[in-house]
Amino acid sequence: MQSDQTTNHSSDFAPIDRSILHILEQDVADNDPDIMLEFINIYLYDSEGHIADIARHLDPPEFRKIEISAHSLKSSSATFGATALSALSSQIEQLARARESGGIAEILRAIRDEFARVAAVLILEREKWTEAASK
Repeated sequence: MQSDQTTNHSSDFAPIDRSILHILEQDVADNDPDIMLEFINIYLYDSEGHIADIARHLDPPEFRKIEISAHSLKSSSATFGATALSALSSQIEQLARARESGGIAEILRAIRDEFARVAAVLILEREKWTEAASK
């Protein structure tokens, strides 16, 4: 059950959907710089951990652990508007659920690339919120 979308890496699109990030900033964090800084820091840290966990559990494949990490990455990425990263994570989640290891390594490479793009944007956002918190 290899997904047909593994080659659709979405590097042609913005790494973050600003409208979704705006909802997080306004509705969830209430435009509080300290809360946004905490959200961003937790997301970046946890996402790195989920990506490392997926890689760690590939050989031999521990499908349930891969599925859980991919699900967590998918959900948190969607919350931040990292829609391409969320979609890639969903592909791994589905493959792990089907106990199919073929394709996971390739998608994981795409996830690493996309996470680098997402992290670059969120690091700039963190700078903005750090500045706002110091005022």
